[in-house]
Order: sequence, then C-alpha cells, then structure tokens
Amino acid sequence: MALYAAEVEAGTELPAIVGALQEFAEEEERRLDDEHREKLKAAQAAERLALERRFLSGADCKWTPLEGSKALFMRKNGRAFRLTPTKEKRWELHRIEEATEAGDLLGIYATRSAANKVIDKIAYETEVR
Repeated sequence: MALYAAEVEAGTELPAIVGALQEFAEEEERRLDDEHREKLKAAQAAERLALERRFLSGADCKWTPLEGSKALFMRKNGRAFRLTPTKEKRWELHRIEEATEAGDLLGIYATRSAANKVIDKIAYETEVR
C-alpha cells in the first residue's frame, strides 16, 4: 500500500499497476513452463522404466535402453536382440538370450533402420540352434 500511495502522489499509479501485472504474468508463465517441463521429465522417466521392465519381463517391445548401457535392446516374436553403437558410428546387431550375455553377432549395419529390416525378416523365421 505504501508503494501505491507513493505512485498516486507521483501520478503514475496506472503505469505502476500495469508493470506489476506484467511482472506477475511473466513469473506465472515461467512457473507454469517449469512445472510442464518437470511433468514431461517425470513422464519420460516413467515410460523409460516401463519399457525396461517390459523387456526384462520377456514381453515383445521396441528398442529399449537399459540403465547403464549404451546398447539398445528389442524383443520381437519372443527373441531378444541387442544393438550396440561402434566407434565407427555403425551398429552391431546381436541375438541374445539375456541382456547380460554377449550373444551371437548377426551383422554390422550403417543405420538402425537397416538393422530393423533384418530383424523384421529373421524374427519370424525358424531358428536353428
């Protein structure tokens, strides 16, 4: 109120009110953006955890990063695959039984999409053991 009284005396109460409202609106917008960002991070973390659990449970799933690994894991038609980036910016595709094993090297591919095409084909073929 003291600030308002000083503004009234100076004859600038309307610009002061507009300025205060503008500052309040900017602070609220920042706060809402921060809340939205935090909710998005939490939702992404929950989705990442759900994907990881899905892979580890043995269910079919899309490419999934497991905690602490640079590799991506996928399960298709009950078969597990690991895609590992190389230093040459290529991808090594392995057929695995568990996420911790080395597995059988199926090939080295230039892109993830090339590896996906191979998986689409071999995931439904009879498996020789």
